[in-house]
Amino acid sequence: MARLHRRNRLNAPSAPASTTAAAPSRPVRRSPPAHTDGSAMGIQQWTDLIKEFPDYVQAFVERGILLYKTKRYENALYDFNKALQLDPGQSKAVYFRGCTYLACKRPKEALADLKQCVGQGNAEACYYCAVALTDLKDLNGALQYLEKALTRKPDHAKSLVLRGELRLKRKDLDGALADLTAAIAADEEDAEALSLRARLHLAKGNFGKAIDDLTASLHVDPQRPMPYHDRGTIALRKQDYDAAFRDLDQALALDPELAIDPRYADAYQHRGRKAAHAGTLDSAIEDFGTAIRLRPEGAPVAELAECHRRRAKERQEKGLINEAVADFEAADRLVKAPEADGERIDALYRRAIARAQEGSHEEALEDLAQVMAARPGLAIDPALAVSFGERGRAHVEEGRFSDAIEDLTRAISLAPADPLHRELRATAFFQLGEAERAAGDIELLLRLKPDAEVDPMLLMAFGDRARARIERGDLLGAVADFEVSAKVNPEIEQDPQFAEALLARCDLYLGQKKHELALADLERALLITPGLVLQPHLGAAYCERARLRLKRGKTDLALKDLARALELDPESAEAHAIRGAVHGERMDYADALADLEKAAELDPERKAALQPEIQKIRGMLS
Repeated sequence: MARLHRRNRLNAPSAPASTTAAAPSRPVRRSPPAHTDGSAMGIQQWTDLIKEFPDYVQAFVERGILLYKTKRYENALYDFNKALQLDPGQSKAVYFRGCTYLACKRPKEALADLKQCVGQGNAEACYYCAVALTDLKDLNGALQYLEKALTRKPDHAKSLVLRGELRLKRKDLDGALADLTAAIAADEEDAEALSLRARLHLAKGNFGKAIDDLTASLHVDPQRPMPYHDRGTIALRKQDYDAAFRDLDQALALDPELAIDPRYADAYQHRGRKAAHAGTLDSAIEDFGTAIRLRPEGAPVAELAECHRRRAKERQEKGLINEAVADFEAADRLVKAPEADGERIDALYRRAIARAQEGSHEEALEDLAQVMAARPGLAIDPALAVSFGERGRAHVEEGRFSDAIEDLTRAISLAPADPLHRELRATAFFQLGEAERAAGDIELLLRLKPDAEVDPMLLMAFGDRARARIERGDLLGAVADFEVSAKVNPEIEQDPQFAEALLARCDLYLGQKKHELALADLERALLITPGLVLQPHLGAAYCERARLRLKRGKTDLALKDLARALELDPESAEAHAIRGAVHGERMDYADALADLEKAAELDPERKAALQPEIQKIRGMLS
């Protein structure tokens, strides 16, 4: 009855036909506005317009933008697709659809849309293309789009930050520093740029600058966990463990899944000792256990075992037998002498090799560390080389270069023919300033794999080794190193020491009668240092090259060589004789006669051989 009553109320009976007024005519539907400023309108206002005008393109675009900004990405995609269905030329919809795809972790689709907007001079589109390519692991492509963005807008902070981050990943510390500094200059409150630059300062060992940037980053955005974590690692270096824990606790409160730096092991170990001394064994065991997990090497195993034993005795006195047994067993596992259980050591060794082959490198090395503690003289299976190499790579990526060298040296000793380990070790040597050792590794790498693509930064180590070789008197080796370094550092071509080394090799080639090679080095040296004082004996080399050029029909070049020879040694009968013959062939008889007579005057032994030609030319002139 209620439903019936409601229906009757809603559908009132019609008035009698005789009293019903004439029905008004239906209003004509209005056209949508040509353009509406959406800055002051919300989602509901645009929705109302869409209900009134279902084909209103701008309404779909503007509502989509608002949905995108409020992170309702699927709804935003619907609106952009609808707008483009109605008007495929809507560039604004294409751009924001690309941004939305990017937010949805769909970089390929994002890239397809954003590329269409790049040609319109849109620096933001270039930047977002770079973000998409970064997600797709195409760092070279990302860098190219960042260059476009910065060409259009040199102070585009987001592009500078991203390029700085990519350069930092590639170990281009100076380039990364320049980009991040420029980004901060453009936007002093860019917390991400400040945090990244702090990490770069850490990698370079500038801890004071790092603290300044981290503090500034946290002032701008105190909800970022990594700046707290990184500032804590600096406190660790000063052994200020309380400050380190304050920052670490703040970082973990913001991100409980944060990966803690192994260096915090020292702080946990320190706090564990204090807790053990105070008798709070539960806290001590937890802290010692954390220290061991963070850094298995050099972990406080004996101290942790002692805490387990003390707690076991306390539990036994309280009647907690099962808990006490568990603690005693934990202590035995920690300090049981490996050599007392030969079979267990054999099994650990086999498991280490198997884990290495499966790719579980950290676990493999943990097993191996136990085995080596029991059997220090053990010959390690080459299969474990890759494990040492992978841990060495991790050390390099985290900036622990000394640790990296130790692991990579072990990997190379196990697998000398693997070039990858040498390149990684060269990177570590280079970062520590040991350029000669870095160059040595790259040299061996290229012998093992001549077609290897080496990081250009590493080739610069050859320049440093060249200078060291000059100091030792190894000028020929220095030339070879300078030439390698010059491939990536054109400034080498202006280094006076390079000119000195080239002259030394020039003399060597002269002694071997390799005149063309000698003069090539000489002329390169003169380009570097035009004022070099040259010895007269080099004139003979120019004479020899002039002969070769004459045989090849390069008469003008030969004459230039002869002129150079006579500049160095005006008394060179050889140069006069050759030039006289050339002038004679060119029918420059006066010049030919002068040169031939001069040659005969300077070297009387030639006079008899030259006399027929001299007489012949005199006849021509008369």
